[in-house]
Amino acid sequence: MKKTIQSVFIAGFAIAFTFTSCKKDEATATGTAPTVSLVDSLGSNKLDKNNFFVFPTIVVTVAPASGTTIDSLKVELSINGTVIGLSEYDAAEANQVNGFTESYPLLDITDELSLPLNSTIKFTASAKDNKGLVGTSTFTYTVVNDKAVLVSTQIELGAQANTAIPYKFLGVNSNFATYTPGADGTARANSANIDFVYYYGVNDKNAFAAPTNVDGAKVIWNNEINTWGRQNATKFKTTSITSAQFDDIASTTKVDDLFAAETFTTGTTDKVTSVTVGSVYAFQTASGVKGLAKFTAVADANTGSTKVILIIQN
Repeated sequence: MKKTIQSVFIAGFAIAFTFTSCKKDEATATGTAPTVSLVDSLGSNKLDKNNFFVFPTIVVTVAPASGTTIDSLKVELSINGTVIGLSEYDAAEANQVNGFTESYPLLDITDELSLPLNSTIKFTASAKDNKGLVGTSTFTYTVVNDKAVLVSTQIELGAQANTAIPYKFLGVNSNFATYTPGADGTARANSANIDFVYYYGVNDKNAFAAPTNVDGAKVIWNNEINTWGRQNATKFKTTSITSAQFDDIASTTKVDDLFAAETFTTGTTDKVTSVTVGSVYAFQTASGVKGLAKFTAVADANTGSTKVILIIQN
């Protein structure tokens, strides 16, 4: 894999740089080294893991000190401290010994490298003059996940015997819409959008279930759910994400770093039961949307209600 990445990297550099074999460094000299500036066109050192190296360019500016000329420029790329590419620009061959500015496009290498979050991608530009003095500049990227999240308000759902709060079902579509049961309710016409069924059971207590759940949702809401044209198979998992971390995502980071990598191929259930205030669960809807649910209030009978806040991938 590294060999493949290195060849891709070098091919990209060839757009802007002339490659030569590395020259032997000259004897150590004293004086003022060349000035090297290395910046990127995005003006940021954070890159989206899902859209890495979007369309920026790296701009290298080299200027010799008074009385000297530029010999060569080396540009090195390293990933987490390991060098995977090195190029050398010969200023004499390019007739730019008195200084130059070069730019080149960055390549989309994230899929090839499968870089985890917080990886560092470092560019180092080193210009050598005719006295052997070297000026260096570096630019370091940090891989971040810029995929934003959507955060609901606090949503209150009534248990099955609660007549004061008619909303019993919830979906992530349409800005976290809630739905009501019955022939005159909104659920039957919108069953494709319902991801969660709330009920209070003798054994399950406060429960959040998929519409497909047969030993809870379809026990309490059997007559209702059987009228739906679609029953979504939402999956739930316990998570190590704490209530405080949930709040941090919702109010500060606004990204899905902590739950984007959660897999739902194993260890899932179609309901969570006996939920308590502050408990957080991960979920994936039938359409593949991942998210987190935090409960902020719970009932003590089937006449009560629960309150929940959802965070989903945008």
